[in-house]
Amino acid sequence: MHDVILRYSRGPEVVWHQLYEPVSDSFARRFKGKANHLAPGATRKRVADHDTPGLPMRDVWDISIIAGASRERVGYPTQKPLALLDRIIRASSNPGDVVLDPFAGCATACVAAEMLDRQWVGIDLSAKAVELVNVRLRGEMGALFHHGFVTARTDTPQRTDVDAPRNYRQNKHVLYGQQEGRCAGCRMDFPFKVFEVDHVLPRSRGGTDHIENLQLLCGHCNRVKGGRDQAYLVARLAETTG
Repeated sequence: MHDVILRYSRGPEVVWHQLYEPVSDSFARRFKGKANHLAPGATRKRVADHDTPGLPMRDVWDISIIAGASRERVGYPTQKPLALLDRIIRASSNPGDVVLDPFAGCATACVAAEMLDRQWVGIDLSAKAVELVNVRLRGEMGALFHHGFVTARTDTPQRTDVDAPRNYRQNKHVLYGQQEGRCAGCRMDFPFKVFEVDHVLPRSRGGTDHIENLQLLCGHCNRVKGGRDQAYLVARLAETTG
């Protein structure tokens, strides 16, 4: 029902802007009543809703998850609401500051930073993330957006500190982005939870757990392929589809 967000800083001096919640109607009426019943001789002030910034925001933020039919949803399994990243960036940075998202995914932090006049850098293993940044910014900025606005770097250095691959099932999110949500067999779009991590060349034939030898298959394609290689699955699907 909720997530916990932790805030870190490199030192005691940090950027932090207090954000406020809109006041309720009952609070506004009480606030007005107190101001309009000042002691005789005191300065009288008319209090309107905009005369108070509201109540200091609590440490529990009521932000709804993105509905399945929402225009905001792009199909990425770990997508966060734009309203959440908007609030975080407003509170902890100034216009012109640089926002870094080292796991950019569907680009929500990058889009929020751009709309709030911040510079930004997003890092992701999937080329799909670059496309999503462009698509989402075009949707938010309309005619102001021009294609090629996002500069993508592909010459980043590779890791040299890891020899053995991690457990192959931990690559599911990365593979989902690389395959753009499509099964590597039938090429159909499926929700994230439907996919199963599979070896292109099975381990029984010398295949490794490195990500270059991994793919996502829907349950049906994975059953058809079994312990065989990907070439077998492609051939079987070609037979059944004519």
